[in-house]
Amino acid sequence: MLQAKCRGVLTMAAACVVAIAGGPARAEEGGKISISGILDWYYQYSTNHPGTGLDILGRSFDVKNNSFSLSLGEVNIVRAPSETLPVGFTATLTFGKTADIVHGTEPGGAETYKHIQQLYATYTTTGKTPITIDLGKWVTMHGMEVIESSANDQYSRSFLFTYAIPFYHTGLRLTAPLTDKISAGLYLVNGWNNVEDDNGGKTYGASVTFKPNDKISLVANYMGGDESEGAGLPYNLNVQLLDFVGVVNLTPKLKLGVNVDYASARKSGVEGGNWNGRAFYARYQLSEKSAVALRYEQFEDSAGLRTGIAQNLSSITGTYEYTIGGSLLNRLELRYDKAGKPFFTSASTDIGEDSLVGLNNKQFTITYSQVLKF
Repeated sequence: MLQAKCRGVLTMAAACVVAIAGGPARAEEGGKISISGILDWYYQYSTNHPGTGLDILGRSFDVKNNSFSLSLGEVNIVRAPSETLPVGFTATLTFGKTADIVHGTEPGGAETYKHIQQLYATYTTTGKTPITIDLGKWVTMHGMEVIESSANDQYSRSFLFTYAIPFYHTGLRLTAPLTDKISAGLYLVNGWNNVEDDNGGKTYGASVTFKPNDKISLVANYMGGDESEGAGLPYNLNVQLLDFVGVVNLTPKLKLGVNVDYASARKSGVEGGNWNGRAFYARYQLSEKSAVALRYEQFEDSAGLRTGIAQNLSSITGTYEYTIGGSLLNRLELRYDKAGKPFFTSASTDIGEDSLVGLNNKQFTITYSQVLKF
C-alpha cells in the first residue's frame, strides 16, 4: 500500500511539472508524453569507521557511512517526436545527494543546475538515413554504468565511472544508423560537466556502436578538448579520452561485460599525465525476481589528476538483488577496495578540539539499497 501511495504522489508531482510546462497541449498535437522515475535510498556500513560527517572516499554517490541516506529522486518527462510535431524533448529532474555530487564541479554553480540532470530537444530528419539531432544538456555517452543505480548491475559505481569519465555534457549531438547493425554519433559540447563553459574552447567527440545480433553490443567512444574546472582538474589541460564497452549475453540468464578507459591530459608548459582503467562484469539471473552480479576493476592514476594522489586502485564487488512487485528493487552489496597508498577514509582520533583524520589503503563496505521505480 505504501509503495502504491508513493508512486501515486510522485506521478502526480511529475504531471504537475508537465502541466506547468504546457505538456498536455503539445501531446494533443500527436506526440505522447511519458512520465517515469525512481526513488533511491541506501544504508551503508564501512569497516574503516570514518568519523561522523566524513564522506567515504572512492565512491561516486554512496558516500555516507552508518546512515540511512536518500541518494536520488528522479522524474523523467519525455515527449517523442511525431509526424505532426517532429520536435520532442527530454527532461530529467532530480533531487538528493546524487544531484549535489553530479554537479559539484559545475562552473556555473552547483545550485543553479543540480535539479536538471537532462534537458534537451530532439529532432529527427526524414530520408534514407534519418539523423537524430539533440540540443541541450544530457548525460554522457561514456562508460558501462549510468547515474541511476537501478540501470546498473551493482549499486555502487566503479572507479571508472567515478574518476575516468564525465557525468554530463551540454551542446549538440548527432546520431544516425549507418546500417542495420552499426550506428554512429558526433558531439560538440562545452566540455566535461559544465552547462556554462569554463574555458575558451569546445570539446568534440564521436562514437560507434556495433550490434551484430541481439546477444552482442560493442561501443567505442572518443572525446577530446581543453578541460579544467568542470572536469575537476587542477588546471586547464587538453584531455583525450578513449572509452570502450562490450556486452555479451552468453545465455538468456548469463551476461558478461567489459569497460576499458584511457585518457591523456597534456598542455605545453604544464605538467600533465594520464589515467586508465578496466572493469569486468558478470550477471546471472537466478529467477524472474532475483539475480547475482560480480564486478572486478583496476584504475591507474599515474599523475594524481583524478584522485588527488598518484596511485593505483582496485576493487571487487558482489551483489544480490531481489525485485518485489516488478518495481521495488532490493540489493545487498559487499565491496572490497584497495589502494596503492593510504587513500580511503578511516576512523578519526579526537585530539582536544581538533580531529586527526586517518587514511587506510583498504576499505570494506556492506550496503543495503532500495530503488522504487514508477
